Amino acid sequence: MMADIVPFNESPKPEDSVANMLLELFLNHNFWRDHNHMISKDYFEKESKKIFDVVNNSHSKYERDLTVAEVEALIFAENPMLTGSQRAAILDITRRMKGEIKPDIGSDILQSAFREHLGQTIANLGLQLMDGSIKSLEPIQELLDKYEGGIEVQDDIGFISKEWDDMFNPTKQTYPWTWNLSQLHMLCPGIGAGTLTTVFALVETGKSAFAVSTAFSPRGFADQGARVLMVCNEEPAERTMTRAGSAYSALEVDEAMTDGVMGKTSWAKVKDNIEMINSDKCESMEKLNSIISRSGPFDIVIIDQLDKMQVGGTFPRDDLRLSEIYIKARTIAKRHELALIAVSQADATADGRTSLRFTQMANSKIGKAAEADVIIGIGKENTEGKDDNFLRYLHVSKNKLGGSHGRATVRIEPKISRYVD
Repeated sequence: MMADIVPFNESPKPEDSVANMLLELFLNHNFWRDHNHMISKDYFEKESKKIFDVVNNSHSKYERDLTVAEVEALIFAENPMLTGSQRAAILDITRRMKGEIKPDIGSDILQSAFREHLGQTIANLGLQLMDGSIKSLEPIQELLDKYEGGIEVQDDIGFISKEWDDMFNPTKQTYPWTWNLSQLHMLCPGIGAGTLTTVFALVETGKSAFAVSTAFSPRGFADQGARVLMVCNEEPAERTMTRAGSAYSALEVDEAMTDGVMGKTSWAKVKDNIEMINSDKCESMEKLNSIISRSGPFDIVIIDQLDKMQVGGTFPRDDLRLSEIYIKARTIAKRHELALIAVSQADATADGRTSLRFTQMANSKIGKAAEADVIIGIGKENTEGKDDNFLRYLHVSKNKLGGSHGRATVRIEPKISRYVD
């Protein structure tokens, strides 16, 4: 609990906590922008949580300063079932907002209060660890990862260099890991640290095979020397690892089981660059961040499928949840300086199409597409005899890494999980 500050000549009231006194500063849009990362509704109590929720959401929507009257009106409009006592408690807090704390003082108080809150949280987790209430260091590690950059408001704005040699330095943007399909490589020269690539297709098209082939077959990412982590929630990791062995050795499963001498020899060249994990051991984006911190560094992380990952928070619509997952994916890519590849699903409009655009990704308005640097849709045509002709069409509909948009025609060899030109 944050310490109380009581106005002179008045008796202490619950509404006089530091948290509530600072709450009014968040009506200022600039203050909210610079400090909202340091606070959540969990720092407030009872009706104060409702106020902070409305203030937080309103800044994201309106992007301007808010008045007390506007906040009150929004709270009552969004919470029509409030009781009379709840409404009175809210007004008791909002009507005390008189602008008596200025932003510079408020920033210092907030940082001190936040340090106290964070310290108490870590201490409580330590006690739970001692008495056996929690069994791992993961909750503490997540807090440390979240605030590894510190909790101070930084004075350095972060303007980048405008020197000519820095602007046109050939080593400034490097994408060292290249696609092992020549036509795709012509469209997209490669991927690198901090990039997010989304690959999507309909079911039974070969999404997982594409990930396996580009990462683990000859001239794939692992063969290039990249350390690759693959999170498997589409099929068991053990099955995906077997497919990776087939893709690299060109041996079908039956062949590898009966005579694996050649395959074992070739596999030894890349196996130390490959790690896979089942989704039950990495069910959330927060857990993924923790695993990378403990077991990294990795050059490339592949998540098959990213949409199935969990993420902290409450979301009124699934597209908002998915948008947050993709934001977290990009954040992880930048924080750990790795390339992240997200495998996703296409919607029903993709059936029989050979050029899939990013607007055809399932269960998303635009949030998923907005976060990606490169988006590759895998198309498959419907044949007259219903038999698969094994042709696949890789359509690059978004490309922020250089190269161009366009379509590459390739062929899938499903028995060894390979895509070939």
